[in-house]
Amino acid sequence: MGRHKQHKPRRPRGAEDRATTEWFGTVIHPTEGMLHLDVRQSGNGILITCSPAEVDGIPAAWPLRLVNDDNGRELTDLGAALATGQPYVLGADTGPGYETVLVFIPHLPEEGVGTLARVRTDAPAGITTWERCAERPMSLWAEAGDSLTRIVPLLGPDAPPADELEDCRLCPGCYRPVYESSSSYTVFGAGPFPVIGLCRLCAEGSTLRSLRQADVPVDPQQRTVLETVAAALP
Repeated sequence: MGRHKQHKPRRPRGAEDRATTEWFGTVIHPTEGMLHLDVRQSGNGILITCSPAEVDGIPAAWPLRLVNDDNGRELTDLGAALATGQPYVLGADTGPGYETVLVFIPHLPEEGVGTLARVRTDAPAGITTWERCAERPMSLWAEAGDSLTRIVPLLGPDAPPADELEDCRLCPGCYRPVYESSSSYTVFGAGPFPVIGLCRLCAEGSTLRSLRQADVPVDPQQRTVLETVAAALP
């Protein structure tokens, strides 16, 4: 991935219960643009969203639901592995002739990046397929791991089961997934057309300032949105 200029994550300011059960971070890559990582409570479990990630070979958002079915032990272990940069294998989903595991691989130490992936192995040929893959700087994984271990003790048996993934939309300014329950969710009207569903950093103009400082390529549609918002800011 090369070196990154990191946009320091900000904890959204909102209702206290939301502030303690969600976290997000963003880094700016010199050729790939903005890379996002979101950790939040989802019922009595955790939802980790990587945007973009490689999903079946195509860049897309990857919402990963992790169920808490052992009083938080496995989620805590995963958080500790992310925070300390240790390899980790989370659970296994088996079926007729296949096995799928979630793995964290802290590779390429000289570049400081690591990979979270969902890997499927099909028998008897032993063919391995990376179904989902997200590469991020180790510093961002570490912050995500710290936040995960902070959220896990707040998960209780009386929390809703969250059988369905929570609806979200991608922020039009940075393509970060913004959830309806997020304290960073914003509806913003500006310029000749309304800009809907901005994350708070884009609504405040922080994203555009960071991109200008980093001098990295930006999707033309994203730039139009960010400049429209900037023009409307006081």
